[in-house]
Amino acid sequence: MRREPIILVLLGPPGGGKGTQAKKLVEEYGLIHYSTGEILREEVRRGTETGRRVRAIMEAGDLVPDELMGRIVRSRLETMNGEGCILDGYPRNLAQARFLEEARGGRPLLVVNITVPDNRLVERLSGRRFCPRCGKLYNVRFSPPREAEVCDLCGVQLERRKDDHESVIQERLRVYAEETHPVVDFYRDGGTYFEVDGDAGADEVFSRIHRLVGAFSA
Repeated sequence: MRREPIILVLLGPPGGGKGTQAKKLVEEYGLIHYSTGEILREEVRRGTETGRRVRAIMEAGDLVPDELMGRIVRSRLETMNGEGCILDGYPRNLAQARFLEEARGGRPLLVVNITVPDNRLVERLSGRRFCPRCGKLYNVRFSPPREAEVCDLCGVQLERRKDDHESVIQERLRVYAEETHPVVDFYRDGGTYFEVDGDAGADEVFSRIHRLVGAFSA
């Protein structure tokens, strides 16, 4: 990795595999993984003033405002020291992308957009199941339990998250595309934006991202 820590922005739709790729990149490069959801949950767990505000917003079913999300992201970037980081779930809209340009303070920024066709995303997400007792995850199409809809470990009936029903997935994808299109346009002409076909095996997707990060960091 280059001496100056990079900021790697991972864009991609729900079910696109950002979390899987982030884990592999952390292991390979020692980057810090900042997932928007995890950041917010951490603030709530710590009981900070920001966390209390986030909890109230989330309990009301509202979205965390850009201003507050930006403040949280900036605080993470300021503690990077010599490490680079992965931003997963940020920026989600044009206002956040513009804020990040200011907050990164000249640090190198690489944007990788993992693209997957909507029909494949619906297939992935609608097939997800979890065990309500032990939390083990399955996918009825790609990693099914030995007995249909029953946990291999606990023998209890598997469940599906509310947001993994097809109608909800379609709406999530619509909102994602609507929000992210301006972000893609914002970065596309900057010379550090790349798209990776995510409709492949996780190892192949990682290989493609690995090459991009390696070339950028040389």
